[in-house]
Amino acid sequence: MVGKGKTGEELKFLLILCGGTGTQGSKQASDVGRQIRQAEVMLKSAVLFTKRRLHFHVIADSKKLFGRLVNRTAGWPDSYRRKIRFSMHDVWYPEERQDMKSMFRVCATERLFVPDMFPSMDKAIYIDTDLIFMRPPEDLWSFFDDFSSTHIAAMSPCMYHYGSKRNKVPYYGETGLNAGIMHLHLDRMRDIPDGWVGATMAMHDKYKSRIKLADQDILNILFSFYPEKLYKLPCEWNYRVWLCSQGENKCAGAEENGVSVLHGNALAFVKGNEMKIQTVFEAFEHFQLGKDSLEQLHTQIVAGLAKVDREDLPSKCKSVAGIDHILLGEMEKHVLGP
Repeated sequence: MVGKGKTGEELKFLLILCGGTGTQGSKQASDVGRQIRQAEVMLKSAVLFTKRRLHFHVIADSKKLFGRLVNRTAGWPDSYRRKIRFSMHDVWYPEERQDMKSMFRVCATERLFVPDMFPSMDKAIYIDTDLIFMRPPEDLWSFFDDFSSTHIAAMSPCMYHYGSKRNKVPYYGETGLNAGIMHLHLDRMRDIPDGWVGATMAMHDKYKSRIKLADQDILNILFSFYPEKLYKLPCEWNYRVWLCSQGENKCAGAEENGVSVLHGNALAFVKGNEMKIQTVFEAFEHFQLGKDSLEQLHTQIVAGLAKVDREDLPSKCKSVAGIDHILLGEMEKHVLGP
């Protein structure tokens, strides 16, 4: 990776927080309390590692919900609280696309309209709420420096689902894309033929009856036709339960470098069925900024991961050789030094 961007520049992240239920998923999947809980852990991990100022643009369907999230950071020490600021934006769907609001999970498709919602924003990274940074967020931002002149977005490989019978839509590359983290080069996105919203809506309309995973399917369809416009984010930047739950580690980069961002999709942080990953989440959740050290957090996670093995807690990932090092390898560079 090249530079880290201008040091004075704020790094812009987009988060979507909505109440209500969509067309798919359990009540737990749409539970607002869970989303807030996860978002707090994500924010905590971001400020713990960053040396930059982070601006979270939160697209929310109520001021109350936005307030709940911001209030979770109110008690943080000033040295950490100063590293982040929040802006609230109302959920917006074009008049003729209101039906898309409840597709899959409520507001899941909202990010498809972001280039039109933020006409003066040039770059941002969309992130799901269920992420944990295991290294500085500016390192994720610096992938923008690696974009060629044709790249308009970056996502990491999905590595499951898209090659299976469950999937019915065209997809990017060999394994499709996971949309939990997405670099948005917004000015370039607006400039593609038909415009970003026009192009994604055309894909939606053409494949509507075959779409299962809402915005993620639509993005896969689009980039299957325009592969040269996508920068492929390494898999260790979006490490998910499926990459270790099939008896092997499917992400070579994570084995080599450790996990950079842990993504608790499929409720992996809270459901109790994948304790290797849930243990990391719970340690970050209990960690107190300004009171506990990064070394203490690391020690806590190491002990928790060992407990999963010792007490034979539910986990498919524990059968993967070296899984603890895969999960902690990157974080250890920041705790223990080179």
